Amino acid sequence: MSPSVQIVDRQQRAAAIDPHRSFIVQAPAGSGKTELLIQRFLALLGKVERPQQILAITFTRKAAAEMRNRLLEALDAAQAEAPAEAHKQLTWQLAGRALEQDRALGWNILQNPSLLSIQTIDSFNAALVRKMPWLSRFGGLPELAEDADRLYLQAAEKLLGRLGREQPGSEQLALLLAHLDNRMDRLQQMLVEMLRKRDQWLRHLVGIKGDDPRELLESALAQLVESCLAELAGLLPAELQEELLFCGRYAAANLYDQGERPLLNLTDLDWMPAAVVDHLPLWQGLADLLLTGKGDLRKPRGINKKCGFPAGREGQTEKQRMQVLLQTLEESPAFIRQLVRCRQLPQAHYATEQWQILQALVELLPMLVAELWLVFRGEGQADFAEIALKAKAALGDAEDPSELLLKLDSRMEHILVDEFQDTSWLQYRLLQTLTAGWQPGDGRTLFLVGDPMQSIYRFREAEVGLFLRSFGGQLGAAGPQLQPLQLQCNFRSQQGLVDWLNQSFAEIFPAQIDEASGAVPLSRAAAVHKLLAGPACKIHPLNGRDDSAEAQAVVELIAAARAEEQQQTIAILVRSRTHLPEILRLLRQHKIPYQAQDIDLLGEQPVALDILALTRALLHRADRLSWLAVLRAPWLALTLNDLHLLVDNAPQATLPALLQDQQRLKKLSPDGQQRLARGWPILQEGMQRRGRIGLRQLVEGCWLALAGPACYDSEGVENAQLVFELLESLQQGGICRHSNCLNSGWRNCSPQQTTVLTGPCK
Repeated sequence: MSPSVQIVDRQQRAAAIDPHRSFIVQAPAGSGKTELLIQRFLALLGKVERPQQILAITFTRKAAAEMRNRLLEALDAAQAEAPAEAHKQLTWQLAGRALEQDRALGWNILQNPSLLSIQTIDSFNAALVRKMPWLSRFGGLPELAEDADRLYLQAAEKLLGRLGREQPGSEQLALLLAHLDNRMDRLQQMLVEMLRKRDQWLRHLVGIKGDDPRELLESALAQLVESCLAELAGLLPAELQEELLFCGRYAAANLYDQGERPLLNLTDLDWMPAAVVDHLPLWQGLADLLLTGKGDLRKPRGINKKCGFPAGREGQTEKQRMQVLLQTLEESPAFIRQLVRCRQLPQAHYATEQWQILQALVELLPMLVAELWLVFRGEGQADFAEIALKAKAALGDAEDPSELLLKLDSRMEHILVDEFQDTSWLQYRLLQTLTAGWQPGDGRTLFLVGDPMQSIYRFREAEVGLFLRSFGGQLGAAGPQLQPLQLQCNFRSQQGLVDWLNQSFAEIFPAQIDEASGAVPLSRAAAVHKLLAGPACKIHPLNGRDDSAEAQAVVELIAAARAEEQQQTIAILVRSRTHLPEILRLLRQHKIPYQAQDIDLLGEQPVALDILALTRALLHRADRLSWLAVLRAPWLALTLNDLHLLVDNAPQATLPALLQDQQRLKKLSPDGQQRLARGWPILQEGMQRRGRIGLRQLVEGCWLALAGPACYDSEGVENAQLVFELLESLQQGGICRHSNCLNSGWRNCSPQQTTVLTGPCK
């Protein structure tokens, strides 16, 4: 990058590398966050006594691998001459100092990259549990469950087994079952859903132990309501208060016979409600006055007798005042948005029936968690949440630290956390525990990087509010002081695109921070790359949903872009997978290569499903569904009528036995008989060779003999080769019998899960 390029946040970037201070950095998309993390890590390597004193935590294995590779590349590049680019020179200098420390202390990091402690949060938790296995009560680190739902279902079934047996939880289960109209399946699914998210509610459940749960929960509801009302009151223009009260009183007086309508709460009201729970009905009455049923501000032209303003000369003045009020409120969109939210607020107390159901859940959920632990122990498996909970238990807390925490406290001096905006409460408390004993001036630092505008893991209880809270200067009541830094430069996009995004997203993001709801205002970016000719963004609107027209437009745009520059990378973003099939079809039709992440899954392709059926049929004579799929597949393509004649009145017989019944075969159509005369000997030979040759060789040989390649296009044949490679990877010295290994999307089995198969595949 040219030295003349203006970096408006140069001071913040320079400060972030200081290895003696702790920071929390808001780094928007394209701001060079990873490079900053690398520079920070290198600066720390230049001063520590051991590389293991630095811990870098990421949230994905890909991010951890990228950080490790870039660190090693920077250290390796430091052995050569300084780069010409100005922005690379700082990294080169920091890497050079790190290498000096490496040589002085004999680390040999380039030969021993395992000295770099760069882990995902899940692997770090697993390492903590591994060091104190007695706390997990497993006798060792349990295997990570690939399909935890199966274990959740077992726990739910065990708990439901108490129903009607006068066991603990039986009464609560009966109450919940009655509430769900005796739908046992719904109750079972509800319990499974709760177990999936137990790391989100378990801390709350433990927190109310010994106290009155109803009082605590209603207190929390009251805090939520009053927080929302306080924000609403602050957004209402003071000069409109009297007019709002006047219109409310007038409308309520005209609608006195409208039953339970919230607007009636404004009758004779001559003072503004306060931000307290008891005044919630008054605020909701104002919402009824100003908002439509859909939550939009009423239109001045839509004011009529249903709103409390009857037609006629007598009420003309009041109606005009209401219309002027609505026109004025159009300039206060933040107040209207908060009013919509206020309208949806619950009452701060539970009705008797509601509390009975909630109390049953509060009493039942600990039993459900206990059943899950027994299932985990019996299976020798656990999920990520269990590992994280046990890791937190392994550390203890600041007031009562475990030996492991004391050991970590003496060894770990610097922690770097990437994507901090996606930190959950459990992970947040883990960091609090790790740093609670740190004292100002002791040389230990915490470095948090993230962007609350990019928070995407709310479904995993990732709380962007935790980032906002920490941005205030501290991770918790104790621990290091965090200096907030905010990056602005965008190194990824040209100025035109950055300006367009700044302008467009300013209308979408909220104006103020709300820690409780995770509302984050827009942080404007500053472009580093100059403005390019032509419009930065073009919109191609379609009238209604038309997947074919949309796909055609997308392919035409891609073709035009590739004509300008063949080697450029083009991204297609859609709202959901259902919008993609037509686009992918046209991309294949026009022979435009593409890569899709979790979109065009191999396990969902017809050729893959056909080969899976062939594999299962060859391995198990009694797998009727797979045998029928093989006979129906394009290499044999028996008609549905022939398949029906083949299996008619023979529910217990295997398909191979039926295929050798000459009297039954004569009932088939001549075309069906001809197809089986060609294909059945091939399948027979395949079954005879089972266990004598490798799995791939067995299935691929049979597929080729059946003329499989002639039944698919070139893409299908390529996918078939991928399937055969996966089959080969599933085998070790024989045929894999790991349960559902093929049926689960063809994940690779570990060597511990494979064995030589001498009988039918289980």
